[in-house]
Amino acid sequence: MNGFPWFFLSEDISYPVEAVDKALGQIDIQQPDKRSVGFTHLLLDQDGVESPFLPTFQALLDNISDALGGVTFFRVRLALQLNNGKKCPNLPHTDHEEDHYSALYYLHDSSGDTVFYNEYDDPNDGTIDDRWHKAKTQKYTECMRQTPKANTLFAFDGHQFHSSSNPTDNEFRIILNLNFRSNYDIFR
Repeated sequence: MNGFPWFFLSEDISYPVEAVDKALGQIDIQQPDKRSVGFTHLLLDQDGVESPFLPTFQALLDNISDALGGVTFFRVRLALQLNNGKKCPNLPHTDHEEDHYSALYYLHDSSGDTVFYNEYDDPNDGTIDDRWHKAKTQKYTECMRQTPKANTLFAFDGHQFHSSSNPTDNEFRIILNLNFRSNYDIFR
């Protein structure tokens, strides 16, 4: 993707390996040496953002929507992470506060697993501020990892906490992050 416009993301945060082993949620995420920077390109957002590069990806999005039984994307973004030499996952998070599904489309083979946790964000569990506080302070237990494989789509409940990992065996890791709604449960 040489020549593609990427936008610097200074708030992508990582943790040291020993801290991850203890409890991800107990780390001081404001420490500058724990941050992992990256790049993003927002292709589509429900707030009216539509990148001029969206048509480049439209056929892929149409195919993904068809494969999932016809879904409505409300946020689509590309994420580019660089090899920073750190073997630890980034901040556990969900992509949106409302009910939704998420999917990751891996554009190439790469190191830098996506880590999924047993914990979920319950939209009925207090205010958004309450939920953000819980997300920053709760302990996380890993339930699985997904290694980026070219042309692979991995869909999951949008309320499940997950985190990316920077590549360690490659120079970069590029994924297409999709957030969408469906009129039915896509996992049944």
